[in-house]
Amino acid sequence: MTATAERKFLADQAVRDETKLAFDTRLKQVKLDLEARGVAGRVADEAVEKARVVFDEAADVAHEHPGVIGGTIAALMLWILRNPIVGWLDELLGPRNR
Repeated sequence: MTATAERKFLADQAVRDETKLAFDTRLKQVKLDLEARGVAGRVADEAVEKARVVFDEAADVAHEHPGVIGGTIAALMLWILRNPIVGWLDELLGPRNR
């Protein structure tokens, strides 16, 4: 092996060793972190945080457009109660000519 190749080999080996040490250090940190707080807990925290963001956004929209929210609720109630309303109208107006 030539002197230049040997120097390059030793430099590459030093970089490799340094990178492996950094990786092993980070891996130990991740393992300790996972022992302290499991994956399921982290997923649950993330889901709760996203739900909070969606709720805050919905609350902002509701404050900005109360008429749209009221109209939507009224339309949903009419749809849910459509059969009793149609029955009541049939009683009120009498039999329909078909």
